[in-house]
Amino acid sequence: MRKMKNVLAKAALCSFILLAGGLSFAAKAKKPAKAAASKMPDWVNQPSLVYPNSAYITYVGSAADRNASEASALQGLAAIFGQSVKSESNASSRMEQAKASGLVATTSVQAFSQDVKRVVDVDCLVGAEIKEYWQDEKSGTWHALALLDKAKAVDIYSAMIKKNAAAIPTVLKGAEGDKLSLDAFAAYDFAEDIAIENEGHLKKLSVIDPDSVDGLKSFCPSSKGLHAKKMEIAKQIPICVQTFNDDHGRCKEAFSQAISEAGFRGTTDASVRYVLIAKFEFERSDTKDKKTVRCRYNCESYINDSLTSHQIVPFTVTGRESQTDYNEARIKAEKALVAKIKADFGKAFNDYLKNLVAQ
Repeated sequence: MRKMKNVLAKAALCSFILLAGGLSFAAKAKKPAKAAASKMPDWVNQPSLVYPNSAYITYVGSAADRNASEASALQGLAAIFGQSVKSESNASSRMEQAKASGLVATTSVQAFSQDVKRVVDVDCLVGAEIKEYWQDEKSGTWHALALLDKAKAVDIYSAMIKKNAAAIPTVLKGAEGDKLSLDAFAAYDFAEDIAIENEGHLKKLSVIDPDSVDGLKSFCPSSKGLHAKKMEIAKQIPICVQTFNDDHGRCKEAFSQAISEAGFRGTTDASVRYVLIAKFEFERSDTKDKKTVRCRYNCESYINDSLTSHQIVPFTVTGRESQTDYNEARIKAEKALVAKIKADFGKAFNDYLKNLVAQ
């Protein structure tokens, strides 16, 4: 009997060992395999397989991180329209005001990341969006698909062109009261800027859907025609330059040159509506050691509009030159003053006209 019990105990022990081993094996067999890497989507290498060229314009950007891939994709899409880098030019405050008030159409694009806005002019991405993202787990590279829906873009651009076309006659109403004034010049200058915007929209449409362009051309007055009209007005506006304490007349010559380059007609007749008045001051100061003489110079100028009694285009220049002799310092100061007028007054005059809103 005792032997029988020992046999049964050993048999039970063996059965337990075998059962435990089997469970262990089963557990190992059921352990899930490592998840396979996601398959590269078709759009990464051939976007047209997913988004046909007949309906969409696409571009795939790749980079080490997601934001950079987005910027790369949108920059590539913008390049299709001839603009891949953010424009350095700034819109005039006049144009910004017109867009804010709704007079001129403004683009409405999705909120792209700041990385994108730093390198891409998002205004040329009307109707565009980032449609897809995918990361290659093996390399870590991110891929982003920028997509422009052609039908959507055509609708948006068409509405913008028509809105801008309607704004041009409204802007030119500011020139009707006094056709030979800086206000009239500014009105045509603004109309020209709006026309240039519309021509840019048409250019983009010629890439997106060439067939839609012909039907919109009638809404786009020629910017060249408006420019010619603007310059014709300028030629008929005389501006007289009067300077004080300008011994050699070089400063007067510099101001007159800037006015001429802007397209306006110079005159010696001080009875005209617009008279540029410039006053100059020169001041001597000696160094403590009496070895150097300084000549400080100051220019205060403006254009007087005798019809409105307004002083417009204020312009100031200051500086200092040194020499061992005051006469030489004065000559040097005068040369520096003339150089600054030539370099800066033309821009100040142009900026004034660019931001003048005709009432």
